[in-house]
Amino acid sequence: MLSFLAMTLATVGGFINVSIDRVFVMPSDKGEPVDWPIVPRLIDLNLIEYRVLRLICSGYSLAKEIVKGYTSKFNEPISLQAIERILAKLRSKGLIDSKPVGKALTHEATELGRLIACS
Repeated sequence: MLSFLAMTLATVGGFINVSIDRVFVMPSDKGEPVDWPIVPRLIDLNLIEYRVLRLICSGYSLAKEIVKGYTSKFNEPISLQAIERILAKLRSKGLIDSKPVGKALTHEATELGRLIACS
């Protein structure tokens, strides 16, 4: 569990002002601590992808809603096409699921996406 938490923090820590560069594990047989000097990232994620995933966690489910939410929350313009590309990347990384509703797609975080960004 600690290793998963460390990998998650290594993945998103830079976005939330948390830094983790090493952990150690205490063996269950009461041996010496095992130093784990390099904490791998759980998944490769950039800041914009993380922000979009957070918006999805906050209830934005349609691409058009995400564009409006991104612009208002982060005070940065972003195009619908850029959001659609990011949503495709998040889907390919297993962080969101998309379901058709009429002519649109609704997006929701997967269990992994929720563990990374929905807190």
